[in-house]
Amino acid sequence: MGQFLKRAFQLATMAGVVILGALVWRQSGENVFIEACVMGLMVLGVAGIGLSGFSAASSDPRGESTRRAAEQRFAADIMSVVRLLRTHSRANASYSDSLARANEHLPQLESAQEIRAVVLSLIEENRKIQTRMDDLSRNLDESAAKIENLRLNLAEANDKALRDPLTALGNRRFFDQKLDEAMAQTAGSGILCLVVCDLDNFKTINDKFGHPVGDMVLKLFSEILTATAQQGETVARLGGEEFAIITPEKEAAGASAIADRVRRRLESKKWVVGTSGAPLGAVTASFGIAQLRAGESAAELFRRADEALYRAKDEGRNRIVVA
Repeated sequence: MGQFLKRAFQLATMAGVVILGALVWRQSGENVFIEACVMGLMVLGVAGIGLSGFSAASSDPRGESTRRAAEQRFAADIMSVVRLLRTHSRANASYSDSLARANEHLPQLESAQEIRAVVLSLIEENRKIQTRMDDLSRNLDESAAKIENLRLNLAEANDKALRDPLTALGNRRFFDQKLDEAMAQTAGSGILCLVVCDLDNFKTINDKFGHPVGDMVLKLFSEILTATAQQGETVARLGGEEFAIITPEKEAAGASAIADRVRRRLESKKWVVGTSGAPLGAVTASFGIAQLRAGESAAELFRRADEALYRAKDEGRNRIVVA
């Protein structure tokens, strides 16, 4: 889906500029087909660069359905634009043929009546072309709206593919992208920490109180994480009860302070079960933190943070361990 969305945005952008070229032509009187296609070819390279980072993928069947629907709309709208441009190309060719025929006959004309007949023929041909162009202009306006809707649909499909539906946090793919971006942006200073956290004894909560209560705990924990994270930091759900915070420009002490605020807020919360008000008991989480090392890859950084998390579990849970 990531490659489809990337190509779709590139082609949708090109098609949008083709339409823009057509609309500009209506005011300038130039050849819509030539100008629009040239502008479309020029923008394709720009679109490829500007949107090269915009990709997504999802194994969720609902995400696959969304992808297919977006793909079908994309194909239909692009083909609509192509048909309109082909129609205009044929109309231009027809008018050019009329002018060529008139030019061939001009030397043979001997009377004003014959000249008038040629002029009237050209006027009529021009009227037909104008009628066709009016229809084409209306269709181009409609296609411009379709292309804009297509871009919005693709953006929505991309966002859904990168979001966890339960918590609305970014999912694992979102996390991987953001971690790569954060590491690239901090290449100069080299200061970045990764916090990986996991709810303690979450399976027991699910088994004892049911999955709806477990989902409630996950959502409320995600809200605590989001509220505690500072500007420029990224929170994501990695899967199950495991979450992560990417903290650019923070060393281990700063990341530990954030993790401890999350830990204390979670531990101090009074949990109750649904409308019954029955106490759920204390809910805690364990945290593993790793600070980026020189030359370290994203996979190595994550491995160290994850190992620190499991040490926190082994040492009694509800604590923070720095790698």
